[in-house]
Amino acid sequence: MTTNTEPKLKEELEKGLSKTSNDSPAKGPKITISLGKDIEFISETKPDKKPSEGQTIVAYTAKEKGDPFSITLNDLMATLDTSMADLLPSGLKDKSIKFKNLMVIYRKEQKTSKGEWLFVLDLDIATKIKLKSLPVVGDLISDEVGKEELVPSLRLVVASKAFSIKEIRVLNDKIPNKPDKKEEKLIPPMPVPKEKGSQESEDKLSVRKGFSFSGQLGLADAAKILSLPVSPQAEGEKEVLAPGGAKETVTNSNLAVWFDIDKTFGPFSLKQIGFQYEEKANNPEIGIVIDAALKIAGLTLACDDLGVGIALEDLNPSFKISGIGIEYKNSIIEISGALLRADKEKNGIKYTEYLGLARLKFDLAGKSFGVSAIGAYAYYDGEPSLFLYAVLDVTIVVDPSFIITGFALGFGYNRYLKVPSIDKLLDFPLVAEAVKPTDKKFSDDNELITKKLGEMDKYMPISIGSGFVAIGLKFTCFQMLDCFALLTVALGDDFEINLLGIAKMKIPTPAKDSKDTSCIANMTMLLRARFSLSEGVISIEGQLASDCYLLSPDCRLTGGFAVCLWVSGPHAGDFVITLGGYHPLFTKPAHYPTVPRLGFQWKVGDCLSLKGEMYFALCAHAIMAGGRLEANFKLGTLWANFVAEAHFLISWKPYYYEILVQIRIQAGFGILGPVTLGVQLHLWGPEFAGTATFRIIFVKVTMEFGDQSSRLPEPIDWESFQSSFLPPAKSTAQGSSTGADVCSVVVNQGVTKQLSPATTKEVAFVVNPKELELVVNSAIPSKKASYQKNTQDTEPLPVRNANTDFGVRSMGIKKEQFDSSYNIKITRKTKAGNSQPVARNQFQFIPITQDVPTALWGDAKVKVVKVKGQDSERILLPEANDQQFVENTLSGFRIVPQIKEDVCSTNIIDVEKLQHDTTAINEVYAWQKTTAFSRVSTDNEARTTAIKNNIVSANTQKKRNNLLESLGFNLADDVKLTDSVANSFVTAPQVKA
Repeated sequence: MTTNTEPKLKEELEKGLSKTSNDSPAKGPKITISLGKDIEFISETKPDKKPSEGQTIVAYTAKEKGDPFSITLNDLMATLDTSMADLLPSGLKDKSIKFKNLMVIYRKEQKTSKGEWLFVLDLDIATKIKLKSLPVVGDLISDEVGKEELVPSLRLVVASKAFSIKEIRVLNDKIPNKPDKKEEKLIPPMPVPKEKGSQESEDKLSVRKGFSFSGQLGLADAAKILSLPVSPQAEGEKEVLAPGGAKETVTNSNLAVWFDIDKTFGPFSLKQIGFQYEEKANNPEIGIVIDAALKIAGLTLACDDLGVGIALEDLNPSFKISGIGIEYKNSIIEISGALLRADKEKNGIKYTEYLGLARLKFDLAGKSFGVSAIGAYAYYDGEPSLFLYAVLDVTIVVDPSFIITGFALGFGYNRYLKVPSIDKLLDFPLVAEAVKPTDKKFSDDNELITKKLGEMDKYMPISIGSGFVAIGLKFTCFQMLDCFALLTVALGDDFEINLLGIAKMKIPTPAKDSKDTSCIANMTMLLRARFSLSEGVISIEGQLASDCYLLSPDCRLTGGFAVCLWVSGPHAGDFVITLGGYHPLFTKPAHYPTVPRLGFQWKVGDCLSLKGEMYFALCAHAIMAGGRLEANFKLGTLWANFVAEAHFLISWKPYYYEILVQIRIQAGFGILGPVTLGVQLHLWGPEFAGTATFRIIFVKVTMEFGDQSSRLPEPIDWESFQSSFLPPAKSTAQGSSTGADVCSVVVNQGVTKQLSPATTKEVAFVVNPKELELVVNSAIPSKKASYQKNTQDTEPLPVRNANTDFGVRSMGIKKEQFDSSYNIKITRKTKAGNSQPVARNQFQFIPITQDVPTALWGDAKVKVVKVKGQDSERILLPEANDQQFVENTLSGFRIVPQIKEDVCSTNIIDVEKLQHDTTAINEVYAWQKTTAFSRVSTDNEARTTAIKNNIVSANTQKKRNNLLESLGFNLADDVKLTDSVANSFVTAPQVKA
């Protein structure tokens, strides 16, 4: 016996080969390695038949009973090859795993060649895995089928290299036979196709280099070999052949493999079986998952990810199920539903979520009704989170031209609703459930149902403190237009309202249940109106869906429109109106919507295709419009194309336009061509001018007409700028030097009462000084600001980091030529009626900044050109991708009263004086007898007379006057009290006698 204490198994296997004769098998040495506990291998050497010089030694443990081996794979692999540890998944490196038997096959093709080896380790699974043990369906499976073991054996295979099918056959042949059963191997061989194939098929890989799990499916008539590589695939390594044979259907994914079974065992139907490896919190687990269904009478029970997980730490199986679907159908009612359980993690918090959907169809009083619903529930971070959405299909005839076909209602608690962009609206679950519910049966396509349920988290994620409501209506107009409208309101960190609409129309409308669905026009219009408080945007978007066509399904229609206005936030003041998108050279800002071209694409037969498109857009600094028509013809080697397009860029104040129109025809035949004929017309104005370019084959001619210098516009004057871009003067704007109401003052907070109408010259308010906030603003951005201390002196106000790099572009004023100052003056009226300046330190002045259009306040780009022999200053045209806004310019201030520091202080009180004292103190107080209350009279009139007499009595007046004078009142002017106040009582109070 050879004892290896270091341990080095590879060296002992090499020694065993070196002591073997070249022509006959022989018993090898016993090899013992110590990995915390001695592991004893029996070895046999198997030389190849001559003329081959290959030699193989097989070392195995022959342990049938007793305690299993508990081995750490990292340590075991070090006995053969330390580099193999790099191929171990992280969860397996330091885990101690129990094995029943171990076998290593070590082979050399020649004495001097490098050794190749295959290590097989049989896992010691604690409990037999039977179909009867499966959750939900186990009790419904017959005893005959249920007693079958799902996986009788499971093993870990480690390979020093990638072995082909042919090489595995050679290694299997070297495994010793059982002494009493010569045709049965002592250790189960590696799986290969039963019948030998062609040379090409035999050279395909069977085992990948590194670590793999392998098992045998024990079901009758479905004996499949399960094999799952868990090491990373080596670069350049071929694909692994489907285990067990080339005809099997296998789907491989990351650390998972699926086998198609399609077998029926009585009412139990097995579609697929999966073999997967995963690491949960560094705890490795092998999963055997089945896709199965159970049919009994009219009830169908479908299971998703039903199976067993085997934790490698203790090899104890745990049965699980991820999803379940139920169907029941008879002549009266049809019920179907699905439930999915998913373990998730968010912000480091693990939780379990349950998602479900259900459908119900029934007939009542000759009418058909249907209800479908989707929902989810989770308990996350100590809070419940759920949503529910249901659609009721019912027909209500309001008018022959307007028929209601359904209602939708939903809500979410601790869920936020994410409405997708308009192009993905049909995939939005709240819309899809109403417009195009899946016709797939749960039992037939539970994978699709699982995917649908899993995607709900993308649209309705958990958000503590958020919520939403949704209400919808399905209706038909004139029996031609099928519509669905959905209103959603989302609350939480943001407040967002969406109105979604879908309208479908087919002309002619196909008859109900008709197999002929052909039509000359098929239209689906998507609509989305949106308001978002956080983004400060109001938008309306419309778009044709991808299924729209006219005359023929080959003539596809596209198009959309959008109207967006930003009223607050970082893009406040911006807007865009577009029909069909933007200029081809325009780089769309990220916050602008994506809008497809208005157009068509028509493939007319096999030779001709037509395409047309057009667009219009209006944004802060320009108008864009254009279109394109294209035709392509190809017949064999003969080809031709035609292109006609026009693009317009128009700006205003200064008004300017630029138009580019071109037409091009090209043709060719084989190697001849292309032959080109084209014309390009370039126009600009408002002083009409341009160029015309002609292309005839290889000849190009350009003609100029009009005043070429007029291509650049002249700056506008102040009067034009003022009347076009500044607010008009109001009747209350007295003494305005600009003739425009440029500045505004608003009492933003603190108003308790308005004393005069807003239309008067001076508006008076009563305000709360603690809450008072004034907002002053200007239509003209300022570069500096000051406070008017008195009639002559000013004091600068801080403007923080306000942008001062701006001019007046349309007037040709550059940033260094332009100066604007914001001056604030606050006065108070004295008792004499005079205005007295208020000291600056009485208020805080907080700058307000905003983005302003570059077309108005951008730095002017000016060029001096010759016009009719004279120098003339002209404005360079804005580029399509010019910056649209001058950011962070000073527009005004928030003015709030200065917070005064509290100069008072409280005297220090010894804490001992505030402590509770249980010592009794005698004679601290004494009870006194009081005279009982005696009233003047029970008569109301007598009580009123008594009050009148008391008010005007000399004694009462003296006491009252002394009190008022001590409070600072002027007795002659401020207080006048007569006996008439007694008459104000409806019922006089009781008066002491």
